[in-house]
Amino acid sequence: MNPGNLRVNRDGGLIKIAGDLTLGSFRRLLAAIHQATEEKGFADITLDFSATASAFPAPMCALLAICARLRDERDVDLTLIRPTEGKLRRLFANANWAHLATPRKFEGSTWQPTDVMPARRFSSPEEQENIVRQIVDAVLSSPAGLTRRDLAAFEWTVFEIADNVLRHADSPQGGFVQLSQYPTRQQVEFVVADAGRGIPQTMRTTRPGLSDAEALGLSIERGITSTEAGMGHGLFGTQQASRVGTGSFAIHSGYASIGSESGLRDETIPVVGTLVVVRLDYSEPEALWQALEDRDRFDSADYVELRYEDETDDVLNFVVTKEVGSVGSRFSGRSARTKIENLLAMYPSYPIHVDFDGISVISSSFADEFLGKLFVRIGALRFMTAIQLRGVSPTVRSVLDRAILQRVQQEAKNN
Repeated sequence: MNPGNLRVNRDGGLIKIAGDLTLGSFRRLLAAIHQATEEKGFADITLDFSATASAFPAPMCALLAICARLRDERDVDLTLIRPTEGKLRRLFANANWAHLATPRKFEGSTWQPTDVMPARRFSSPEEQENIVRQIVDAVLSSPAGLTRRDLAAFEWTVFEIADNVLRHADSPQGGFVQLSQYPTRQQVEFVVADAGRGIPQTMRTTRPGLSDAEALGLSIERGITSTEAGMGHGLFGTQQASRVGTGSFAIHSGYASIGSESGLRDETIPVVGTLVVVRLDYSEPEALWQALEDRDRFDSADYVELRYEDETDDVLNFVVTKEVGSVGSRFSGRSARTKIENLLAMYPSYPIHVDFDGISVISSSFADEFLGKLFVRIGALRFMTAIQLRGVSPTVRSVLDRAILQRVQQEAKNN
């Protein structure tokens, strides 16, 4: 989008944002916040998005990191006014932007989509690991249909970029991450932002004299980190994966940026900390995995293996109580079925034990969406050999049997 579409006006501690907040324009907003707080010393800041036309995860996560730093380190009182336009106004709530920017005013997002992840904050290895699991689970719950290795490559890139925040950023506030998917383009995007030292300052601890642009360029070279050569693979490997198909990669830090389309650039407005935006193209199976050089180094136990593979037998364990938030909605049934379909594609020779232990009742709509549609989609023979039900009470079994029968009858009637 045209960076000129964004208009930022400051009147004391009131900052009005109009137009489109994009990756090409967000530095203007950061400059206005810096001027109000650091140069003018305002301790009460209002971010007025009422006239904003559009906003995207990357610039918003960078903003959230700055807001957290101002609250924690400068005791700045922040107020956010959501956009007037209805869809964007709801997005500020659903994507968790409003809450993370001004947690005292807005409650956390209650939106629970299965195939994306609203913005989240992490500041410890445990929180980082949990967020990475949520992100991978969201992709597994989507119709994206990544191969097993491509999903492992995706998991590795997310973990590495998030891990950089904890290892190098020196940010007490931790980092912010968000996942988006674009199924029609067969792309998945994740954003990681922090308001820590930033790549240029970090790289200059062992390489004094680097310009900000030189530091960013060096950071994506193979085997380069701020501490020693031979250990830096995260940014390098992620950039490799982003080059597949129509993928893209961008870093904003200090007075510089680097991107797939824009190349390495000096910037007139600095970004405190680091913003990394990664969009991966999964349209060609196995391409993401093949793009990672030295991929044997990363071939360790991944999310799918640890969560689903049985320790003693060649089967997958799918525990319904762990996989769905509710057994009373069609939406939850669709998410569970999509996971099963993706697992069947990843493990074509493994049966799946679908465990209903601890579940005494399910809705007919859940049963239809989950196993009724799965039965007709993969066929009776494949279903009977690949799906093995466990821990099913007589009540639940009767609902499942009826759902499968009715779905088969409906399909026969339609055909």
